[in-house]
Amino acid sequence: MINVKPLPSEGRPADFGGAVGNFEFSVSTSKTTLNASESLQAIITVKGDGNLKLFQLPEPSLPGALEVYEPEFNEEVRTTLSGMKGKVSNNYTIVPSFRGKYPIPSISFSYFDPELEMYKSVASDEIMINVMEGPLGSGAIVSGPSSINKQAVINSNDQFNFIKLKPNLTVVGTNYFFGSTRFYFWLFSPFLLIPIAVLFGKRREAIASDVAGNKIKRANKLARKYLSEAKRALGNKEAFYIALEKALHNYLKAKLKIETSEFSKDKIASLLSKKEIDETTNHAFVDLLKNCEMARYSPFSDVQMQQDYNKAGETISSIDKKL
Repeated sequence: MINVKPLPSEGRPADFGGAVGNFEFSVSTSKTTLNASESLQAIITVKGDGNLKLFQLPEPSLPGALEVYEPEFNEEVRTTLSGMKGKVSNNYTIVPSFRGKYPIPSISFSYFDPELEMYKSVASDEIMINVMEGPLGSGAIVSGPSSINKQAVINSNDQFNFIKLKPNLTVVGTNYFFGSTRFYFWLFSPFLLIPIAVLFGKRREAIASDVAGNKIKRANKLARKYLSEAKRALGNKEAFYIALEKALHNYLKAKLKIETSEFSKDKIASLLSKKEIDETTNHAFVDLLKNCEMARYSPFSDVQMQQDYNKAGETISSIDKKL
């Protein structure tokens, strides 16, 4: 029998999000000096040992003059006999619109340390973003004296000259657009583009009418996308099967909009059955997940890894076409 103790309520921080383990927390930026309309990356990272897949990373609070895009979530977590290890991070793309200085305030992260049986809170340092060139906005902190360009007045003794009796003017040639070569070119160019537009339209229609071919292309492209990291790790058993398992879960996460890393293999099989995936494909997907788990404790040859990689590509393509 496993006795699971609840987390203590005494001393629990207000921003505690369920992180349990021993972690390191950091906030960094790709650069701190740039011009308006350029971009920088702000990365929030938590690494260490613990339940890395079961909590949300803290979000930054940024000034309104900084345009912030949806973060790219990166996960490098491996499961061992002692638990989960690795790191998770959110990569934010930030684009300033105006010149000035913008602070990224300190971000706090709290977790429960099971060895010390106490809550811990760590906070990042404030980061100042200096936007050198661009329009001036109302929310920016501008430093340095402003200067106004002034033109000096030059005194000379020849301020007034005599009126010229012979201006020596020359006739300027007039180039009329009507009737010129450019006029006829722009007049007839639409007629020249009609055959090209017809051929392009027929080509697009032929591609669009090939429904089965388009489905196969999309399915194969999706399979290559999720299996690219696993392909690079072929020959390295541990790295290959970690990447393969991550690819299979990320594929279901992208297609079904659910978090499958917390699901058992039986639940995943039931989920695929509800989506009317045939039994053969369903078993193939679950077998691949079993191989990823068995690879941690059993020897696997390069031939077996290549077979599992090919089987994963075929299974993802088959599921994608049916979905």
